[in-house]
Amino acid sequence: MSYVATCLTAEVDIALLANSELTETNQNEGFLKQHGLTRIAEDEQWILLSQDPQCKPVEPVLLSLFSDKKVIVVRNSHPLSGYMPLQNSAVDYVEQLLCECALNGGSDIHIEPYQSSYRVRTRSGGDLDTKDALQVSFAKQVIARIKVLADLDLTEQPIPQDGRLTVAHKATHQNFEFRLNCCSALGGEKLVLRCLKSSEHILPLADTGLLKYQYQCFEQALSKTQGLIIVTGPTGSGKTSTLYSALQSINVQKLNVCTVEDPIEAPLAGCTQLMVNERKGLSFASLLRALLRQDPDVIMIGEIRDAETAKIALQAAQTGHLVLTTMHTNGSLETLARLKSLGVNPLDIASALTLIVSQRLLPAFDNNFQPHRQAIFEVLPWGQEASPLLNSRASGTDKANYLEHLKLPTFEQARAYYERHKVSIND
Repeated sequence: MSYVATCLTAEVDIALLANSELTETNQNEGFLKQHGLTRIAEDEQWILLSQDPQCKPVEPVLLSLFSDKKVIVVRNSHPLSGYMPLQNSAVDYVEQLLCECALNGGSDIHIEPYQSSYRVRTRSGGDLDTKDALQVSFAKQVIARIKVLADLDLTEQPIPQDGRLTVAHKATHQNFEFRLNCCSALGGEKLVLRCLKSSEHILPLADTGLLKYQYQCFEQALSKTQGLIIVTGPTGSGKTSTLYSALQSINVQKLNVCTVEDPIEAPLAGCTQLMVNERKGLSFASLLRALLRQDPDVIMIGEIRDAETAKIALQAAQTGHLVLTTMHTNGSLETLARLKSLGVNPLDIASALTLIVSQRLLPAFDNNFQPHRQAIFEVLPWGQEASPLLNSRASGTDKANYLEHLKLPTFEQARAYYERHKVSIND
């Protein structure tokens, strides 16, 4: 007979983990995540760890889901103590950690000093979830292994290091690529790994989440021979993925398509891809100047970060090139303000700009209750009637009125549409 018990500390999980093995099954993971619960281990009973001590009781539902299991809900009111994972070595642990993240649709892995231990967190569906707590000695072995794979200096450096690594999943014979950043932090070294998507995972532009009229505007902008398309949003909002989808929709057989990226996140067939390397003097601006002598038709710039890159991008868009790029801003008005703050003449913005696409990723669950992230968009085509938005006094209301005139939704309207149509646990 199944039962549910609760505990107010995390002490119980450490003892049980000593005699249990970490589970690799994903059954009901979507439901657990939706209720703020994370599975720790599976033996003869389920052990669940809540990240929120105040989470609402879900025991009756759990009983129905796991009728043949014993369930313990651990309300985590204290940080986990450090413990050695059950893997045989740091080599095995790194392989399992990275492959599991990639196979489960995770986007990022954080390995960070935390009190007297190291904390391992993974991002999936938009949120960071604690996965492991590592003893300091074992964590240093893990960090060293990752840095070896990325061909980085093994010593702890005060200067941040960037790298790239590939891990092979023995069971499926798949290779997964990661971008790595290491930096010195209080208590030790922090590593963040970004899981890079392969070209097979690039969605068609029509499947990215764009609504009908938004997609039509985007497609129309991509059909032009010149102009500037900017995809904007906060860090981790899927901007580069949207650009990749856009580039895939272009006929690269008849066009010279070139990219400047930091780093190259996925190979694109038929495209010339250049990677920024600041150590060797290869900045966005220098590579972009070189590309302009390569007779490009379409140029994708991974990100506009400085005044020089911004000015070259706009000049290219004004002189017969279709330019696609990203900026780290919260919306179209902020993008215009950012360009002006970089010293770009408003008249140049008005003449070069074709489209601003702002996007966000919202947490969601698919039909199998697996977490994923749903993109929502605000698409703003540039035209003569949009020129007042360049005024420093332009407001969100002005933008909303302009979009309403074009029969295009704002972020708020796109979010409302998504909320009405998203997959729920009852679907």
